[in-house]
Amino acid sequence: MAWFKNPLAPIKQKNSVYPTDSPQWFDMLLRGEKYSQSTVSTETAMRLSTVYSCIKVLSETVSTLPCHLFKLSDDRTTKSHAWNDNLHSLVYRQPNDWQTAAEFWQWQMVNLCLKGNSFNYIVRGPSGRVAALHPIPVDSVNVHVTAQNQIEYQVTIGQDGINRTEVFQPNEVLHFKSMSMDGIVGMSPISYQGHLLGGAVEQRNHANNVFANGSTPRGVLTVDGTLSDEAYTNLKESWHESHGTTQNANRVALLEAGVKFEPISMSPGDVQLLETRKMSREEICGLFRVPPHMIADLSRATFSNISEQNIDFYKSAVSPYLIGFETRLGHSLLGDSTREFKFDVSPLIRGDFSGEVEAYSKLLEIGVMSPNEVRQRLDMNPREGGDEFISGSNNLTFGDDSNEPQSLPAPEPETDIPQ
Repeated sequence: MAWFKNPLAPIKQKNSVYPTDSPQWFDMLLRGEKYSQSTVSTETAMRLSTVYSCIKVLSETVSTLPCHLFKLSDDRTTKSHAWNDNLHSLVYRQPNDWQTAAEFWQWQMVNLCLKGNSFNYIVRGPSGRVAALHPIPVDSVNVHVTAQNQIEYQVTIGQDGINRTEVFQPNEVLHFKSMSMDGIVGMSPISYQGHLLGGAVEQRNHANNVFANGSTPRGVLTVDGTLSDEAYTNLKESWHESHGTTQNANRVALLEAGVKFEPISMSPGDVQLLETRKMSREEICGLFRVPPHMIADLSRATFSNISEQNIDFYKSAVSPYLIGFETRLGHSLLGDSTREFKFDVSPLIRGDFSGEVEAYSKLLEIGVMSPNEVRQRLDMNPREGGDEFISGSNNLTFGDDSNEPQSLPAPEPETDIPQ
């Protein structure tokens, strides 16, 4: 099915028209003034190194976590992998004909981080069985609430000029959304934080002008008296040719005819430029809840707190997205409560190898894990006899019949003794 021709193209809107659920609309109501800050598009935001790095970290992290489908017991106390279920293959290996599972989940994260929503068309067979999950460009979807409080997805299909609009029901669309104000459509972080990102763009452009183009004068040339127009033009051209570009920086200047060079120091604003950009970088990291050290900012990181920051990154940044994926997959794809989707986060929260070995040793000693379960975590094949649980406290193997107490022999029946 052909979706919108160019999903990455920015949406063209008139400056005077704002959707009623947009931050610009609320700003006009509250402030009574026109939205002055230039709206930052997703394309502009992605050109900021901090935004790009944060989204790259989040999307690549989630894409490395495999999603599994489990079959639950009737009492929901045990579960087992549903390897042969078609839904497991979709979320774990290949959701459609052109994407792998890693590419699919990375695409979902990029959409959520940039636009707050991610849409996928659920392809079903004649029997209603889910056959594939096809991504839908976010810009081609309009979520509509009918008069009966029913949700409809109006999707633009086709190329420019010959496109048409199809209406899909909720059971046909797999809709992931981030934080929402109405519970129906997710909020775009880029749209709602336009002032922050717009300021970061202006700081970057100013830094490029200062350091790349040399917009701040490093000094002035002074002469006694007044130069003629021809002498002024010759001095200006010769100086620019010798020292006017960054390639000619720090060259020795040869002055004649009483010309003097007086240096000018940078303004306090230019001196604090790097500090200002650093503050914006920290605010953007807070927007995506990504620790600064993960985007190569080690100014406040130490060897003692990076481990805690990694754990906090999973709890505060990654875990909410994973839970949102799991619950939405169960709601839209599973028709019963005997199965559930679950991401394997063990690669993300795994520590160093020595600490991991120590933890496994303790779990083996108290009988929480079997040797084969540990070997499975280490990506090793099981061994014979490795499914037995061993307790190091009494050297007993759980489930071994030889360790169970022997029952006493039954007493012989009493017989009457003749007198």
